[in-house]
Amino acid sequence: MKAKRILCLTLSLAVASAMLGGCNEIEKKNPESSSQAGSAGDGSSVSDSSQEDASSQEPQITPDMLYELTKDTQTDLPLSPEFFEWCVETTGDARLIDTLYEAASGGNFTDDSWYSLTGMSVKVTNDLYSGLAYSEENIVLDGDGAEGISFTFGGDISLADNWHAMEHYREVGGDITKCISPFLIDKMVSADITTLNSEFCFSDRGTAMEGKAWTFRAATENVSIYHELGVDIVDLANNHVYDFGLDAFLDTLDTLKNADIEYMGAGRNIDEASRPVYYIIEGKKIAFVAATRAEKYKLTPEATETDPGVLRCYDPTAFIEVIKEAEQNADFVIANVHWGTEDSHELEDVQPETAYQYIDAGADLIIGTHAHCLQGIEYYKNVPIVYNLGNYWFSHYDIDTGLLGVTLNSDDSLELVFYPATQRDSKTTYVGGEAEGDRILQCMRDYSFNVDIDENGVITEKTE
Repeated sequence: MKAKRILCLTLSLAVASAMLGGCNEIEKKNPESSSQAGSAGDGSSVSDSSQEDASSQEPQITPDMLYELTKDTQTDLPLSPEFFEWCVETTGDARLIDTLYEAASGGNFTDDSWYSLTGMSVKVTNDLYSGLAYSEENIVLDGDGAEGISFTFGGDISLADNWHAMEHYREVGGDITKCISPFLIDKMVSADITTLNSEFCFSDRGTAMEGKAWTFRAATENVSIYHELGVDIVDLANNHVYDFGLDAFLDTLDTLKNADIEYMGAGRNIDEASRPVYYIIEGKKIAFVAATRAEKYKLTPEATETDPGVLRCYDPTAFIEVIKEAEQNADFVIANVHWGTEDSHELEDVQPETAYQYIDAGADLIIGTHAHCLQGIEYYKNVPIVYNLGNYWFSHYDIDTGLLGVTLNSDDSLELVFYPATQRDSKTTYVGGEAEGDRILQCMRDYSFNVDIDENGVITEKTE
């Protein structure tokens, strides 16, 4: 995230004040500044004191007047004089009442217009007013006020000490810039929220799971690399988070929590594994959810009411309910799914079939991982489905990869850009603007469906 600071449980009304203070306000005419000395009926000039008296007698907009004007409005806002007083107290700017009154008088006081009027979505406003924003239900990011909310998404990463990426990391003296291009790291660090699929466990305990060909475990101190990369939240709904058993799985959750890195798709029980992670930033509420259907032989435990594990979506019903819950509580829902055939650019039929169901349930963006290689992009009902981002920094063999950048604009439109990269000899290298980058972008066009990808990696939906 841009400010690299998370305010959790200590949020004050100053946050709301900052959001509202920068709002796009409609200025009310100031009678004193616009009035000019005129002539009385007898031709004498009106004195300054008379003008001031006239101005002071002019009716002022009050919270009660605003409530009377808006009380019959169809809205999810908790309209009342007290609510409008809270808005004024929160912002410290009484002109907000005038702004809202003028909008209501012109028929422009709606839930859809609330964000442009105040700088906060209706859902964020309700969370602030009710106090929910100050609870563990929300994480408030200290953004820099830039236009739009920026995200970066990478695919699979392994910080396992018994695997190639960390072996290379140690060989280069623990310099992450010699493992991942500084260009890509800068994109990750500068984004408001950065996400990777964390495909290993953090622990110094446990025994490798029997029956698995590949098992990955990282020392708990390796979590510091996530801070170097600007990672804010990781996907744990995958087939390697339980590689070293229960103790190592629980150590993973504790390690991430202690490092102030959020996780999704796994937990100590099904409630935690299903829990959407909510962020409030730039006046909007963002939800992250995750689930997995990546194992032919289901070795990674599914979370239950009493047992730790991951959230599965072989049957999509439970994940659909999670997405619906997130959609009810957030302005923008990002669904992360661990799926697909390993080492194949081709989609399984179930990927688009369930992706469409997730979008119908309320997902606004779908990010896929697990295939260890890139798969295509598709739009369904104007919602992007990024089927697989492949290996971001995972192994030593040669593959195409990349970083996805997404911007959520104030009007809720999305901008997507794919930054092409290669993973070779355990190093992920940005190759945009080079022949290799052009080749990868062409591959992405070939893998994809109803999208255009320009020479800069900008992704748009085909309008034909």
